[in-house]
Amino acid sequence: MAGFEHATGTGAAANRAFKAQLNKVYAWYTGGFLAFVIVLAVLEQMGLPRNWIGFIFLLATVALYAGIGIMSRTSDAAEYYVAGRRVPAIYNGMATGADWMSAASFIAMAGTLYLTGYGGLAFVMGWTGGYCLVALFLAPYLRKFGQFTIPDFLGARFEGNLPRFIGICAAILCSFTYVVAQIYGVGLITTRLSGLAFEIGIFVGLGGILVCSFLGGMRAVTWTQVAQYIILIIAYMIPLVWLSVKQTGIPIPQAIYGFQLEKVTAREKELREDPKELEVIAAFKAQADSFDAKLKDIPAALTADKAAAEAKLAELKAANAPLAEIQAAERTLAAVPKDEAAARTAWTAARNANNARARPLGGMPSHAAIFAGDPNGDAAAKKAFDESRRNFLALVFCLMVGTAALPHILMRYYTTPSVKEARESVTWSLFFIFLLYFSAPALAVLVKYEMLTAVVGSSFGNLPEWISAWNRVDPGLLSVTDVNKDGILQLGEIRIGGDIVVLATPAIGGLPYVVSGMVAAGGLAAALSPAAGLLLTIANPLSHDLYYKLIAPNAPTS
Repeated sequence: MAGFEHATGTGAAANRAFKAQLNKVYAWYTGGFLAFVIVLAVLEQMGLPRNWIGFIFLLATVALYAGIGIMSRTSDAAEYYVAGRRVPAIYNGMATGADWMSAASFIAMAGTLYLTGYGGLAFVMGWTGGYCLVALFLAPYLRKFGQFTIPDFLGARFEGNLPRFIGICAAILCSFTYVVAQIYGVGLITTRLSGLAFEIGIFVGLGGILVCSFLGGMRAVTWTQVAQYIILIIAYMIPLVWLSVKQTGIPIPQAIYGFQLEKVTAREKELREDPKELEVIAAFKAQADSFDAKLKDIPAALTADKAAAEAKLAELKAANAPLAEIQAAERTLAAVPKDEAAARTAWTAARNANNARARPLGGMPSHAAIFAGDPNGDAAAKKAFDESRRNFLALVFCLMVGTAALPHILMRYYTTPSVKEARESVTWSLFFIFLLYFSAPALAVLVKYEMLTAVVGSSFGNLPEWISAWNRVDPGLLSVTDVNKDGILQLGEIRIGGDIVVLATPAIGGLPYVVSGMVAAGGLAAALSPAAGLLLTIANPLSHDLYYKLIAPNAPTS
């Protein structure tokens, strides 16, 4: 990283020298990361415990990002706010890719596609399309104005402090909302990597973000984000390619996932007609009907539930039953709602949840079904199809406009040496985002094929270890219940959250745990990167625009 400090100067020659130095630094960095993973893989085979592997990945990556932040420290205003305006287009594109990817793209994109099928492509199309708007209408003109922040641009463009103040409020509001999701992702991944409590995991991640950004500002965040992009794209691709080879023998998943989608569609058809799956649907429907019956006379149902729970507990105690059974009865009694309002809320939620699962394929749509309804069906089916199609297009449009307006993304285009490179930078951003977005649909299909063929139909006594591991992290993310009491796992008995599809892919594919650690490290990089950018987007308007421009114009830069 010393190359960041020594490549100085102005002009094309200095920029070329700086870029050459960056190429050398990041080539060594990429090779070093791959060597690090290989060494950990060897140590795992020699008996290194899994929890140690998780801690090593967590500490090594956070320490790496913090080290880049410390080495990129600066007190120069241009370096702090816009990285000295000398970030080459390709590296700014990589940093923008990491800044944009976020926990939503890395963790949840494939999960959304897994759960919603074709409908999830609206996110791919909308988010990618937003960069076309940025390239055409925003990035070159923002760079041409040569300001430090988005409120700075608004103040200069519309010549007044009111537009600047509105920009400050807007930047802070949308950045704060977005950063909350990233912090949740940080806590989730840190917990999976290290076994720490969720709350502690959040503070560990936030500590890393703080060291990455507060000493060097945009300069430190930029070079950290380039490093994070390299880790996250390697971590995303390796298990995906492995699944592709395992299932088809071809290491290009983007080219073959259409064939796997045909197999998924055929398997979905089998499961729709499977008598065991129909039993599960009937069981969930019966549970939904029972809650619906309770809601018709809440006082009587509440009294009956409480009396039954108390009677069961008294019976077990009188019979001197095993402690585990008594404790289970005590939990059942404690779970009875305290009053009618609590009962109405709990039973309504339970009824709706059971109704949602009392559908084929565990409530998921067929993966290849384009829209809901049927354009050639009856009036209701035609209406559902038309509404589904319009909602899809409306979501694409909203995501495009929202992406093009994100202040932490727009700030990145202040950092390039020229307007021309700002435009080129958007092209590189699209390319680096495309690498992941073109892969996410393939990953969703390959994971679903693995789940439908290798997991569904397994004995409850012989389920893969990763199911219980994720259940311990958060039962809301993954749970299995033998609803029809046959000892065999049906698709309808699995409740899986989209947030774990990518993180669980190595385990689903049977890869060594070190790959799971690497994917979690990639997810951590994807969550930390936009979090740092967003916190900088909040801090810079507060310091530069609110304090310096509006409150104390004579304040020193420091």
